[in-house]
Amino acid sequence: MDVVYNKVLMTSNEEMEHNLKEKSDQQQASDRSPSGSKDDDMVNPGVLQQSQAMALPLPLNTSDNLSKQPPAALTLPPQASSIVPLSRQQLKQKMKAKMTKDEIRRKMEKVLKSGKYKMKTFMTYRALFLVVFDGSKGLHEQVPDVLCFPGQHMTPTPAVFLQHWVNCILTYCKAVYTGIPKILFVATHKDKVPKEDIETWRTDLYSGVEDLFKDHEGREHLVIDNQIFVNATDKTDPEIDVLKKAITDLTFQHPCWGESMPNASVPLELEIANLVANGKQVLSLLEVEELNAISKVSVLSKEELSDFLHFQHSLGKMIYFDTPQLRGYVIISPLLLVEVMRSFVTDIAFWPKKGLIRNTFERMSESGIIQRKDLYLIWEQKHFSKISPYKEFIFDMLIHLDILSEQRRYDTNTGSRLPVENFFVPCMLTQRNDTRFMTHECTPEKAISLAFVFKGTIIPPALPNRLISACLSMWTVKTYEGKQLLFSGFVGLSFDKAHDIVVCVEGNKILLYIVHATSNGLIVPDIATGIKECMYTTLERISEFYKSTVSSSSQKLPFHIEYACSRLECHITEEAAFTTDEWICDKHEIVHTKDKWNIWNQDQAKEECEINCQGLQEDALNQIPSDIELQRFSSRCEETVIRELAIHLGITLHEWEKLRSDYEFVDIVKFRALVTWREKYSGRFSNIAKALQDMDLTTHTLCQVKRIRKGHCVINEEYMDLIPTDEILDKLAQVIGVVSFQLGLELGLPITSIDIIQYNNGRDLVAQCKDILFQWREDQRVRPTIRVLVQALVNVDRGAKCLEEIIKTVGVKKYTLHEEVEEEKEGKIKTLLKNLNPFQKKK
Repeated sequence: MDVVYNKVLMTSNEEMEHNLKEKSDQQQASDRSPSGSKDDDMVNPGVLQQSQAMALPLPLNTSDNLSKQPPAALTLPPQASSIVPLSRQQLKQKMKAKMTKDEIRRKMEKVLKSGKYKMKTFMTYRALFLVVFDGSKGLHEQVPDVLCFPGQHMTPTPAVFLQHWVNCILTYCKAVYTGIPKILFVATHKDKVPKEDIETWRTDLYSGVEDLFKDHEGREHLVIDNQIFVNATDKTDPEIDVLKKAITDLTFQHPCWGESMPNASVPLELEIANLVANGKQVLSLLEVEELNAISKVSVLSKEELSDFLHFQHSLGKMIYFDTPQLRGYVIISPLLLVEVMRSFVTDIAFWPKKGLIRNTFERMSESGIIQRKDLYLIWEQKHFSKISPYKEFIFDMLIHLDILSEQRRYDTNTGSRLPVENFFVPCMLTQRNDTRFMTHECTPEKAISLAFVFKGTIIPPALPNRLISACLSMWTVKTYEGKQLLFSGFVGLSFDKAHDIVVCVEGNKILLYIVHATSNGLIVPDIATGIKECMYTTLERISEFYKSTVSSSSQKLPFHIEYACSRLECHITEEAAFTTDEWICDKHEIVHTKDKWNIWNQDQAKEECEINCQGLQEDALNQIPSDIELQRFSSRCEETVIRELAIHLGITLHEWEKLRSDYEFVDIVKFRALVTWREKYSGRFSNIAKALQDMDLTTHTLCQVKRIRKGHCVINEEYMDLIPTDEILDKLAQVIGVVSFQLGLELGLPITSIDIIQYNNGRDLVAQCKDILFQWREDQRVRPTIRVLVQALVNVDRGAKCLEEIIKTVGVKKYTLHEEVEEEKEGKIKTLLKNLNPFQKKK
């Protein structure tokens, strides 16, 4: 509440000027309580000591020149500072004792109603950052007892940590002024250095820091010249005063002094601050709207209320995510997030001695895995009771922030996706990769690589952790030599039987490898292109989430792409790769032509293969085609072609004619014929390829089956990972038409399920589509998101336009899965039972 009271104190410049002129009444004014001030509209802002000058309102026309003024020019005028004995804390206590919340609101409303209030000023609180480090150690000494640097696959040293914190600050603080925020370096442990060596050590230490950041794009933010080196165990160390002066000077020079702030939101802030003071931590959006409506004069409009929440979020005073899944609640006390993280990211010393929760922590420390029910159980403990009522909201928020990420699992026999039970906690992963995968599998003979290179030298761990979380939600973790390839700054993923993906964070680079089981010459270009674009889009989204100050003045992303040489070590920028006919890598002196990078850049909208396409490789030809692959292949061929192909493959003319008479739509007949062949002969892609050659037809039709089709979609990205509601599916079912069967296959429904749906609904296409969509949404083998639905519509040539129009019309709301509803009901029943008397419980 301190912030709000201070704002109220700063509301009226006019009154301060009036008080400064009334010299004869100065002593009386200093003793007067705020409620007894001469002008009853507002409390007296003039009764502050000189030491509290930072909180004083400055004339609005001085804000542009503040950074040029010396510190003395920014203190109170002598006539004000010399005669006022009350400190801000004393004044606030008098104010709290003699003014009720209602009185403050009435006074604020009176000013607001008069229309005479102005935009006032305040001093921001995140003005200066101190990076404190052990100056008795060498910058490049390995830090003992630390397995690895968080989020990185590299050796931890003080230099690495210094770079990390600088990048963190410049990542999370939005740039408003050039060179702001300032970052002051402070070395400690001077007492560990012999007295005669201190000055030499200081010079060498800060020379090393200067050299570390000499080419850093955030150099103008850093304050290194002071060369502060303190003994923090000695109160009398003269450099403590040097540090104090440096902090004071930098604070007074800060250009945010005089930043404009609308007072119209103060009544609402006061209401919320009062709730926080009374222990409230979370409000529903409805409760915030009701609080806003209390005042008949200063009610914020819907747009103003939204701006208020976003602004408070940007200051870190509230947590509000304006997304469909999270916008229903506002965390008014951000310290709740500390409790949330402490609840499951905690040291072994704080674990329960035994029991289920102990088992949860042991499993998570070993594998980084936790289950939803386990996390809910942790929050049912007495000291986390404030989290439990909002557990679904908090859980969704942790997923939104990629602190948790769902683990994909597949049935080893059928390949079907299993229900999501486990969630990864990437920040709990501290073990370095100790497997032989990189040396034995991720080799120049089997892999290709590129790098996403960021500005700066170290990426803040939150960014790669979010990327790894996103990867875990898209692909399944690979197991190698009995271990899951999931370590700090490193993850190995299985794409399919032939292709693996590796993401490795080293310094300012995120290295992406695609590894083929046999040879990198067999890597499918469309797969490489699709993975690259997926990673690029994900990093783009994460980078927007963590908008860096050092790049905020430009619309460019904070990273660029570099391609690796054939030895996977040297790199060339993407721009140079496509503008240079030949590139000779420095380390190996190997010649590379620009055609080498085509594997990463296939035209996914193009239906035909590239001129140099060699067709499906041996591994792919030996596979048995899936339902989806047969559907995609048959849909691209005319009926006469499939009829002749089926006969070449061993289907009799009688079998074809029977299928033709059993099914009304020819696309279903074509697909059924190929399914009959596959089941009858255990057919493989190689059989289809040979039959096409015998018919003098191109085998490149099979290549399209393996391609990732890309369609245009303008649906808001924040909606793509949501589950479509009943209303959306109802309306979509009305416009699907005759491709419902193909859509069902693309969505992963078994043929038998689709057959039953068609049988039950006869010729009613809308009813068929509706049943298919709703059954897909209830299928727990895959999270049924709008993104999955969009891709399926593109794959059946329906396109996503119809879905775009529906979402534009009806909007997107949060859909609650059936099991979540049942779990909520079960929780309510348990609560009810707790409140029953012993006799009722027994009965």
